[in-house]
This record gives sequence, C-alpha cells and structure tokens, in this order.
Amino acid sequence: MTVQTYHELIAEGIKELPEHTLAEITDFVYFVRQRVLGENAESDLYQTMLDLERNRLVAESEAHLEEEFAGYEQRFPRE
Repeated sequence: MTVQTYHELIAEGIKELPEHTLAEITDFVYFVRQRVLGENAESDLYQTMLDLERNRLVAESEAHLEEEFAGYEQRFPRE
C-alpha cells in the first residue's frame, strides 16, 4: 500500500466515531510521532490544535460577514 492509501484508510476509518474516541486516536498518533520521529509531540499537538481552531474561527467569521452583507449593494445602492 502507498502512503496515500494509508491516509485514506485512516480518514475513512475514523468517520462517525464519537468525540472521545477521536481524542484517544489523536493522543495515540502524537505518541507514535514522538516515538518514531523524536518530535516534541505535545508542543506539536497544541500548535496543530491552535492552527485548526484559528482556521475554523476565520472561516466562521468570513461566513458571518458574507451573510451579514448579503444583498448590501441592492439595499444600499450608490448614488
């Protein structure tokens, strides 16, 4: 199997799992990363979590602004 195949199998395998199980899987993945790659897994995990949360908040903010200003030009045409 290729790396891409493993990525796809893992992604498919975790769909519909409950949140607490996903948390366990995440802990395991970063444990293995630290063991295999010698990385600072805890720091890496927190940075990844922060990046994901930031991206989620940016997307929510953009969606809110788009919704808020939908039809703005029709409601407030330039004179």
